[in-house]
Amino acid sequence: MDQGRLLEGSSEPVRNDSLRLANLQEMYRSTTPDHSLSDYWRILQKRKWTVIVSVVIVVITAALISVRTTPIYDAMTRILISQQRSNPLNFKESNASPEDDYQQRDIETEVKILQSDTMAELVIHRLNLDAHPDFAGAARTQSSGGITVSESSDKEAARQEQLIRKFQGSLKVQQVPDTSLVEIRYSDPNPSLAAEIANAVAATFIEQNVKSRYDSTMQAADWLSKQLADLQIKMESSQTKLIQYQKEHAIVGTDEKQNLTTEKLDELNKELIGAQADRIQRDSLYQIATTSNPETLSAVLQDPILTGLRQRQTELQAQYALLSTEFGLGYPKVLEIKNQLDQVDRNYREQVENSVNRIKNDYQAAVNRERMLQAALAEQTGVADQLNQNAIEYKVLKQEADSNRQLYDGLLEQLKQASLAAGLNSSNVRVVDRARVPLHPSRPSVPRNMEFALLIGLVVGVVIALGLEALDTTVRTPDQAASISELPILGVIPLQSAYGAVTTISEAYLLKKVPRNNISPRPLISYLEPQSEIAEAYRALRTSILLSSPSHPPRSILVTSSVPQDGKTMTCINIAIVLAQQGKRILLVDADMRRPHIHRAFGLNGQMGLSNILTGSLNVNDAIQATVQPNLFVIPAGPIPPHPAELLSSPLMQDLLRKWRDDYDHVIVDSPPVISVTDPVLLSVQTDAVLLIIRSGQTTTAHVRRARNLLQSVNAGLLGVVVNAADLASPDYYYYYGSKYRYYTEKERRDDKTGLNGNQGLDEGANHEEDQATRIPS
Repeated sequence: MDQGRLLEGSSEPVRNDSLRLANLQEMYRSTTPDHSLSDYWRILQKRKWTVIVSVVIVVITAALISVRTTPIYDAMTRILISQQRSNPLNFKESNASPEDDYQQRDIETEVKILQSDTMAELVIHRLNLDAHPDFAGAARTQSSGGITVSESSDKEAARQEQLIRKFQGSLKVQQVPDTSLVEIRYSDPNPSLAAEIANAVAATFIEQNVKSRYDSTMQAADWLSKQLADLQIKMESSQTKLIQYQKEHAIVGTDEKQNLTTEKLDELNKELIGAQADRIQRDSLYQIATTSNPETLSAVLQDPILTGLRQRQTELQAQYALLSTEFGLGYPKVLEIKNQLDQVDRNYREQVENSVNRIKNDYQAAVNRERMLQAALAEQTGVADQLNQNAIEYKVLKQEADSNRQLYDGLLEQLKQASLAAGLNSSNVRVVDRARVPLHPSRPSVPRNMEFALLIGLVVGVVIALGLEALDTTVRTPDQAASISELPILGVIPLQSAYGAVTTISEAYLLKKVPRNNISPRPLISYLEPQSEIAEAYRALRTSILLSSPSHPPRSILVTSSVPQDGKTMTCINIAIVLAQQGKRILLVDADMRRPHIHRAFGLNGQMGLSNILTGSLNVNDAIQATVQPNLFVIPAGPIPPHPAELLSSPLMQDLLRKWRDDYDHVIVDSPPVISVTDPVLLSVQTDAVLLIIRSGQTTTAHVRRARNLLQSVNAGLLGVVVNAADLASPDYYYYYGSKYRYYTEKERRDDKTGLNGNQGLDEGANHEEDQATRIPS
């Protein structure tokens, strides 16, 4: 069954079928997530030479700098700083920090002292560095002592400041982590001078440490001597006031007396609390005894006598009731039990009355005891208040006297220790390792510089590669084309090489007619190499076009692009070829009357064509020329007219397109770029469908949007987008056609070995497509 007849159901084309376009869009959609690590890896693979060049430049620059840099030697002296008190007289500080924090701050302070201007100046004068040629320079050593006689005081001060800054710039002092060791490191091109200066810094620091401790100790001793005289007078005065106050108020042993009064007051308070609790308890018991039923009072009072009488009363009542029922009231035994019961009742009531009186007496005694204790507590409180008033002033005077005595004794002891410390002249700093003359320079370290340069070059290269990718506005992948154009992707045509070896007679014949100085790709590749990868891509595009509408494929198709050099003419030619290979009658019309190329590709006469027809100088049938591809006919553009747009928009052109649609299965129209001229916009409303060609890596997003907007502004039947010249070997297309590219490459090699010819492969591909088309419902 003819596929064309199967897909054609009516004469009117159906445009923009949503379901079919959605399927085509899904066909070329990427399955990889946006902004994934694989995306960045593909960018780096694509721009690997940018990264490589950046790394090479940075590494070569670092190597040149390392070679030209003067070698610097590092000499290191290590000293130990033991813990010392912050004051030479061992005064106690109430807000002293923990020992570890205090020692850490002490070491950090010593490090800052080692880096100070004073220490630098002392070492410079100690070693006479201002006259040393390696330190101060040859021009600074003309006079003895390193000081030029002709220099003014301002210049000498500036020079001294310069020497200090140079010294500090080469000096590095740091604490060894988690230890009390400090490293003094000095860098200089002269290894002997570096070691000498490092040792001199340690020696000068120890001398200054001892001197500062001695000076501070002596200053403290002088201050103590002055303070002791004043403090002795204060101590004697406070003692005199204490004794005088003690005599006036007859205070003897105030501490012991005050303790007895306080203890007595506490005891009375405790007794009063106990009396109040006892009174409350007896009051409640008394209230119960006076208001309760005498019959149940025994259970409340918990009196053993009442309890026994109550039990006896219950027993007699039981016996009386039993015997009176059995023998009657006059029975002697009944009368005897009655008399016993009456006696028990009288005893019970008497005992209840006695218990109530006893509870009342106990309650009155508890109330009287509470009152007596309250009076005694009030009296004792007054005594304690009076004693406190007298003792307050006494304590103040006594504390002042004791404080002055303690302070005097403490200062006297500190004065003795200060005198002893000044005589010992000790230091808490000692040298652990003296600096030795270094044998090898510490910098520049060529291997380390190369490693850093390699890392920096790699980072710079990656940043540049990502930056260039971000600045690249060209369309490269089907995803980008679909996102920018908002149209379905009908096909992706891979990039093909320039002219290759001639393998068939027909190819040799055609290549003779094509100018060999033109290095553009072969336009008839679908005919010359039907088993090639690019031919298969055009056949896939043919399938997308035929299946773009479920009822009827487009009969007239306009092929255009946004800008020149996008490959629209080659796409147009190969679409016509693959459609003709299905046995359909195809008419290829070259409507690019400004730069026609189709007649060159087929080796046809370009002097008779569409322009002659539209101007009325040539019959239509005379302009149609056959090609080497069966069922494919071409109308060249003809001579270039002065006004192509007017000819293409004429009613004659519309009539010709309608006539060609009836005479041929498909009419393929090649037109100029949309943005360059208005010709394709005029033709787009006269054809059933429009194919927009985008060249991968060349067409920009702005061009694609502009072309789409121009065509949509006239309601052109945009069928979709074709991505042309896609480099399938590029990392951008790895997830699209990686396996397919390898498959066809291997298949071509196998076909070359087995000797398959082009026609046989063409027939197989066509039959395969026909089978697929018949299985797809319309």
